[in-house]
Amino acid sequence: MLLDEVIPRPAPLGEHSWTEESPEQAFQAQLWERLKGQALSESPYLTAPVPVSDRWWRELRNGMDRLRETPTSLGRQVMTQEFIDRIPRFIPELAGRDLTVPKWETAHGDLHWANLTSDPPEIIDWEGWGLAPAGYDAAVLHAYALPRPEAAEKVHTAFADLLNTPSGRLAELVIAAEIIQAAERDTVHKRLEPDVRQHLTNLLDRHH
Repeated sequence: MLLDEVIPRPAPLGEHSWTEESPEQAFQAQLWERLKGQALSESPYLTAPVPVSDRWWRELRNGMDRLRETPTSLGRQVMTQEFIDRIPRFIPELAGRDLTVPKWETAHGDLHWANLTSDPPEIIDWEGWGLAPAGYDAAVLHAYALPRPEAAEKVHTAFADLLNTPSGRLAELVIAAEIIQAAERDTVHKRLEPDVRQHLTNLLDRHH
């Protein structure tokens, strides 16, 4: 991995890759050090208040800022422009609008509350990191906090400089579309969908 040690995460201890009968059956196993804290939520979305300190928020923000500056290897993408161009299938109000990503940055790609630990903050589940619209990680964290308005407000305050930008607003629309799409397949996102659709009203008013 090319990730800086400042980024709060368990240290990787080793990995092993192998293939089975055909090259298409490729596998990789990774070994990480034991987590120092407990996962903040059993579910990706919040069902209870977040018992973390102001220092926790500062350390998370510092680590995420360092991640955003991290160069990615060729082909590491959380998503593509082609996927984003298709999100009007799930949010019809976006049909005909310009969905070109104004800025791409390195992101974790799945920064929900089951992938974060309490003091000290650690981010887990790194297999999908890569390029995403700037502000995407903050948008994901905010979307999965929507069932707890006080936590969603805290996320928005901590990352307002990222979310209140053209790229950040687009990132929020992208994760909203992803959640709506996933709600067709699983109960976790089906539970989150009403909160996301309510939030969409404000997002669509701000996205021109």
